[in-house]
Amino acid sequence: MVRKGFVLVLGLILAVALYALLGWLEPSLVLLFNTFSILVMVTAIVYGELDGAIMGTCAGLAQDALSYAVFGLAGLSLTISGFLAGWLSRKLDVHTFYKRTVFIFILSLGQLIIWAFFYFLIFRKSLLYSQPLLYLQPLATALLASVLIKLFRKVNPIF
Repeated sequence: MVRKGFVLVLGLILAVALYALLGWLEPSLVLLFNTFSILVMVTAIVYGELDGAIMGTCAGLAQDALSYAVFGLAGLSLTISGFLAGWLSRKLDVHTFYKRTVFIFILSLGQLIIWAFFYFLIFRKSLLYSQPLLYLQPLATALLASVLIKLFRKVNPIF
């Protein structure tokens, strides 16, 4: 039996590697596919709100360390969205693929809004006008996270 902590650490290492690979291949792909947000949503829905919040903090700080943003900005928004995803997934029925995709889309959109709001407060400029790929990030996050959860549940039917 594989320990949960090992899976989470491996997921964080994989998210960092994919983030770096996407940035190396094409820097604009990092705006479209936020590997850290995908990891946080999958962790929160599969393991719950506490693990989602902890993974949100770790993944957000790792994302801030790899980017040129203010340290803690992504950590705060991913922590909030990770907690909410885990907590609300226990309260709502998100067991079907379509419900889960819409659920993750709404939470990813909320995470992006929180991040953009704090970014605007700090820098007094908005990236939503200069980076149009950010509008597609919640959709890409929702689709990829839902597919990963479906695959994860096929491998380990307990979740």
